[in-house]
Formats: sequence, structure tokens, C-alpha cells
Amino acid sequence: MIVPDAPDGALFTGCYQVQQRPYGPYRMNLCLEQRGTYTVRGGNVRCNGTLNWSGRGRDININLRRTSCGNGAAWRADRMTCRGAGLLPAFLARVIVPDLPVLQTLRCTYTPSVASEKPTQITARRTN
Repeated sequence: MIVPDAPDGALFTGCYQVQQRPYGPYRMNLCLEQRGTYTVRGGNVRCNGTLNWSGRGRDININLRRTSCGNGAAWRADRMTCRGAGLLPAFLARVIVPDLPVLQTLRCTYTPSVASEKPTQITARRTN
């Protein structure tokens, strides 16, 4: 029988807004869909990048692909490892996908691609 492959048994695909700013003035949004994307805004740059993601057990692994942001800047190929937190109410989740709760929040470790920079904890909240 084919069943949804969902970390913690919950649906996590969708778009999220990162609540913290991993670097300086930049705000980040990401969408975990078949073709994952992310956007970064701030500091006079606008980045529209792609990402690869996979779910394994309780973890969601996200790899940002390096992307040009204009004005001579680029966003690095950083990575994130996330776990779900905060489920949408059961009655609403059943409307979206019967019998599968929906994650409202991701708690992630954001790991820069530069080894000298330390990983940081971030939270991303569902926007759709």
C-alpha cells in the first residue's frame, strides 16, 4: 500500500517564512514543493533561488542552491536540517489531506557553507 512519506507522520509541504534573519538584514521565505524555491530580500538585493529537499524519518533536509541576487551579490549554497513543530488543528488538517495532520512550524539548524561560520537555530512558520 502506498502512503504519504511524511516526517513525524505529518504533511510538511508548503511555504514558510523564516522568523529570524540568518545573516544581517535579509529575510527568507522557502517553499517545500516538488520544485523547491527560496527567496531572500533585504540589503538592496533580491534573491530567487531553488532548493533540494528530502524527508527522512523525523528530519527534513534542505539544500539551498547558490543563486545570483544582482548588484554583484549571491546567496550561498547553505543547508538546513529541520523538524516539525506545531500541528494545525485536526479538523482543518483533515480538510486539506484526510487523516494527515499539517505542520505549522519548522525548527531548523541553518548550516552555512563556509566552515568557519557556526550553525544557527531558526524557526520557519507556514504561510499557506
